[in-house]
Amino acid sequence: MRSIAKRAGRAGAGAVAGAIAVGLVLFNGAGHAAGAAGQAGQIREEVTVTLKLLQAYVTAKDGKPVTDLTAADFEVTDNGKAMPVTHFENHILGGDDLAPGAPVGAARLDRQFFLFFDFAFTDFRSSRKARDAALAFIDQNVRPDDRLGVLSYSPVRGLTIHEYLTTDHARVRAIVEAFGLRAATGRGESLTNFLYADELRHMQDSGAAAPPSSGISPGEKPSGTNSSMDGFFAEQARAQTGGVVDEGRKQGYVEEAKQFSQTFANLARAMRYVPGWKNLIFFSAGISRALIYGQTRGLDAPTMNANNPDQMMAELNAYDGAQSNSVVRTEFSAALKELKTANSPIFAIDCTAPLGETDIDNPVGTSFASREVRGKDSLMQLAGESGGRYFSNTMDYKAALATVEDITSAYYVLGYTVPTAWDGAYHKIKVRVLRPGLKVHSQNGYYNPKPFQEYSRFERLLQMTDLALSENPTALMPVEAPMVMIPVVVGGWPHIVAYVDLSKDTAAAVIGKKSDAYLLLYDEEQGKSAVKSFRIKAPADGPKESVAGFAVPTKPGRYSARIIVQNGETGAAARGSAAIAFANPVAAAVWLDPPLLLRSSTGGADLGAAPGSTLSALFGYDPGKYAPLTGPLAAGPQRVLTAVRLTLGMPEMVLDLAATDTLEAAKVDVPVTVLETRQEKSVRWCLVELAFGDLKAGSHTLTIAAKDTSGTQTNASTTTFTVK
Repeated sequence: MRSIAKRAGRAGAGAVAGAIAVGLVLFNGAGHAAGAAGQAGQIREEVTVTLKLLQAYVTAKDGKPVTDLTAADFEVTDNGKAMPVTHFENHILGGDDLAPGAPVGAARLDRQFFLFFDFAFTDFRSSRKARDAALAFIDQNVRPDDRLGVLSYSPVRGLTIHEYLTTDHARVRAIVEAFGLRAATGRGESLTNFLYADELRHMQDSGAAAPPSSGISPGEKPSGTNSSMDGFFAEQARAQTGGVVDEGRKQGYVEEAKQFSQTFANLARAMRYVPGWKNLIFFSAGISRALIYGQTRGLDAPTMNANNPDQMMAELNAYDGAQSNSVVRTEFSAALKELKTANSPIFAIDCTAPLGETDIDNPVGTSFASREVRGKDSLMQLAGESGGRYFSNTMDYKAALATVEDITSAYYVLGYTVPTAWDGAYHKIKVRVLRPGLKVHSQNGYYNPKPFQEYSRFERLLQMTDLALSENPTALMPVEAPMVMIPVVVGGWPHIVAYVDLSKDTAAAVIGKKSDAYLLLYDEEQGKSAVKSFRIKAPADGPKESVAGFAVPTKPGRYSARIIVQNGETGAAARGSAAIAFANPVAAAVWLDPPLLLRSSTGGADLGAAPGSTLSALFGYDPGKYAPLTGPLAAGPQRVLTAVRLTLGMPEMVLDLAATDTLEAAKVDVPVTVLETRQEKSVRWCLVELAFGDLKAGSHTLTIAAKDTSGTQTNASTTTFTVK
């Protein structure tokens, strides 16, 4: 992070972080979890100014990008006030040119694309062509540092987030490639499906779920942005989880157009709090003009010239006033209004089944009769109001996407400072280029960040998706906590035990009256995701060092995972990431799970979905005395406590334990002292002390071996640790 008022490193304790203002807002921030807590008055440091970053695209009269401008060529106003450009970057295809004097450590503002597929108003053949064009765009036009996401809309499931913004382009490609061919569930889809179901359950338990037909929660006022978005959230939750959907959704094209417009409006509201310029590449045939505006035959049709959007919109408004479907028109107009402030230009790729080849750069020549029943005008308005571009229906979508690459390949980043405020207020921005004859495309404005308590349910869903899936979340920034994954055998079945270690300060920020722990587990070989969660109860005697863990039955393989612990009132969060690969356990009379190194820790909390699934319950140690060792050991002589978990074919078996320490190729025997032993049926827990003679710096492998007194039954298990 970069502080304008003062500098701070990433790893510190409490500061305001979590920039959710549009553009990219960089706060003074070291401890990311404390930022959201600071909104609620728990933790706050003095942060006086915010660096606002804007992306600007500049073209000449021929439409070609202009790449030789400097900071002195731009003029920026914020709510009518001229703002000096203090940060400047020139991004051109093939490399970036950071201006001398740009703030050291300032975050890059890379390109972001959402590939948005409309399966409601687009026929199957056109959807296949759109898929192929998107694959070509990923293969040929996407840069390594571009962040991609995948969205879709369908009559049955509504809006689906298949994958959130990520630089893992191979994963995105696999999801897109599967459209229409096979079922492929992205990490984002698995996570959002789970969050929809979980939140819907909580809404129903509290009596706050909206009736299917109303879209409004009991006791909730029918007006206001959050009530509208929460009604939308409840409808989406039922659609995504296979619940009872409003019967109105089955009324055909008219109701589908209404739902589609509401989806765009709510997506735009949420997008305005996602930092940066979000390019939406929208594959759709659009909503029929006759449905939105009614039949207007006999009137003079306006000239549809996408190169003059102001004139086009004025003529359309006059033309549209003759007749209209009030419900659909109102919803569509609301969507257009929200898009103006979402900083998400829509590049609308018209997927109407073409009557013949059409020039994507000459969308004007469309007959009056065909325009009445086709969705071209709705797509042009979505593109025009959002600051994007419309591409006419064409036999070659790839050419349209190549044009999108040309438009977005060269851009400038302009930065200026403003007073920090958490009031959610809107600021109107105007960017002007002083050099004559040039045209600039930039965002129209931004919203100040707002307290997490004021987020709608849908905004919280997107925020959690970003938090769980992004390497560098753009919204509320989390504390990065140590995370460990261990393969164990429970009841004869392989499990993964995953846990994060939260310091007392971190736990104080992320564990409150309403907090949850989430595990997102991704099977790297099968390409499937699983999500688990549990509600955390805050300790009655105040915050304490805590371990949050999960035990999940799994097949052997390669897995990556992330655990998030979030305070549902403030948004403060901690997360950890880890990966593991393990083989199928071999049947044996003596089975050892990997040993768990411990450290002394009094008064800690061991958190899990159920008492028997906590880390201490699985490894048989007292969480009031010990906690897992997640950091490095100091060099030199050390006595280390270790929890050993064994599964025995014969419960009465007498065993001897031995240990060796391996550093590079050198092996050293380590004396073992058994301090405690406890057994239930076939599972035995041993608390042992390992006496290391002289630990050297490096990565060590610890092996614990067990054998019966006859020496015929033996087995061993290993773990690794670091010495500094």
